Amino acid sequence: MAGGKETPRQKMIGMMYLVLTALLAMNVAKEVLDAFVSIDNSIMANATTFEKKANEQHTEMAALYSSKPEKYEEFYQKSTQLKAKAAEMKKYLNEFKARVMSASEKSGDYTTFLDENGNALPMDFKRDGNAIITKKDENQENTALVYGGEPGQPKSGEWTVTELMEKMTDYSNFCQGLAYNERLKESIASTFSFPSSEDADGKEQLWHTQKFFHVPLAAMVTEMSTIEANVKRVEGELMTDIMSNFEAKSYKFTNLEAMVIPESSYILRGDTFRAEVFLGAYDKNNQPKIYRNASSIKPGDSSRYEKAESSVQLKLNEKGFGKLRIPTGSTGLGDFAWNGIIEYEGPDGQMEQKYFTTPMFTVAEPALVVSPSKMNVFYRGLPNPVEISVPGVPADKLKPSISGGHTLSKEGNEWIVKPGTGNEAVISVMATMADGSTKKMGDKTFRVKRIPDPVPVFAGKKPSDSTVPQADFQIASGVRAEMENFDFEVSVKVESFNMVFIRDGQVIEKTSNSNRVTDDMKPNMAKVGKGQKVYIEKIVVKMPDGTTRQVSNITLKVV
Repeated sequence: MAGGKETPRQKMIGMMYLVLTALLAMNVAKEVLDAFVSIDNSIMANATTFEKKANEQHTEMAALYSSKPEKYEEFYQKSTQLKAKAAEMKKYLNEFKARVMSASEKSGDYTTFLDENGNALPMDFKRDGNAIITKKDENQENTALVYGGEPGQPKSGEWTVTELMEKMTDYSNFCQGLAYNERLKESIASTFSFPSSEDADGKEQLWHTQKFFHVPLAAMVTEMSTIEANVKRVEGELMTDIMSNFEAKSYKFTNLEAMVIPESSYILRGDTFRAEVFLGAYDKNNQPKIYRNASSIKPGDSSRYEKAESSVQLKLNEKGFGKLRIPTGSTGLGDFAWNGIIEYEGPDGQMEQKYFTTPMFTVAEPALVVSPSKMNVFYRGLPNPVEISVPGVPADKLKPSISGGHTLSKEGNEWIVKPGTGNEAVISVMATMADGSTKKMGDKTFRVKRIPDPVPVFAGKKPSDSTVPQADFQIASGVRAEMENFDFEVSVKVESFNMVFIRDGQVIEKTSNSNRVTDDMKPNMAKVGKGQKVYIEKIVVKMPDGTTRQVSNITLKVV
């Protein structure tokens, strides 16, 4: 609209265009803001889980301290201090969040955004049928409250991002001071750090500017919820560290259990059952002797092992773990178990014994498992992910192939099938066994089909719809195609379509060679009155396999 004088009509059209653009932008923003609300609810659900776990651990610690105060004094004190510090931080964050919502809504009373327990209400909460948050996109009042007016220069004081960062740093340092595990300390420091990032133009953006300067209310509240979830998660992780540490310190070589850890409880016939048998709380200066029965026992048999001349002594590794090896070539198929004994020197120097029984394991014939990740057919023109596995055989020992003119390739941890022109695909799998031999695991046949037709959409309406509001029709920008009830993510492009109007008995047909409404269509759309019908026809789409199709027409009555 630059250059020359504009007529009143041109000015009016320009203004209408700006209003329309703003309305479209608001529609997009609403979807994004609603997504933030959904994400915020999910974050708080996870935070509740973290908090529940931490509370259970605090309760367990209190019970242990009650039973033996002298033993658990150090750990109980840490638990008590952590619980109080976390509660203080959570109370602050919830009030901070409520004050931000109150500022954006201009309510004057932040407590109306807190429940009876002092927790900030979710953004989609309704009171007396009315939503408490009506300005999810507001970014002026909240910025004024927590940040100020200068980017990169946040203000100081209560309920500001500066105070928030100070409290996060204080909580981080406090938690690191309680932790025993060095990796946990590093994780806590990273969780409550404030890294800078690059914006769309590649310029460095400070953490507090990115998160709190002119940020929509919905995004700011979601960021606060993320911080609260991290506070609760770290509380639980730190309690786990504290409890693990006192268990390690208090555990003595007086409470012993024989441990059997099999590599697999599902064995292919001809392969070997493998497991580690070791003494719990093993003392490296007290090497045990481990024996197993020469023959198997019935699963569930609880009889005690009797050492005999035929008993097989297990070899030990440098850690004192007994390596249990039971070949299954002559066992037949079915469920099996073995028992044995561990001999070790007790505290008084006398030899003591512990008996063990292996977990039941199954010896079976090889069985191929091929599971399509999406559905039981392959679709032409798409990369079809499939999971290929054989019970008891590591994935790197499998070599699958495909017939029928199709291709099968490994991409990351997935196998991808790209169908050719054939209507059937057969996947075959060879496996390298533990002894180096190769065995065929079986074949699996699949059908190959073309992608279903997409459904066209105009002004939010589909071929199954019959009416459209006049306002929605007149601002519609074009036709798009959607894949309904289809498990794959498929992008379909509308190549062209016709729009047919009937005015004063005359048929007016306009063509678009893209998915957008043309300049010839727009004036005709503006003239369509209520009660008149419009026909969207000859809709041609381009599919992922490169082919084009004509899809269903849309007939709409303007109301």
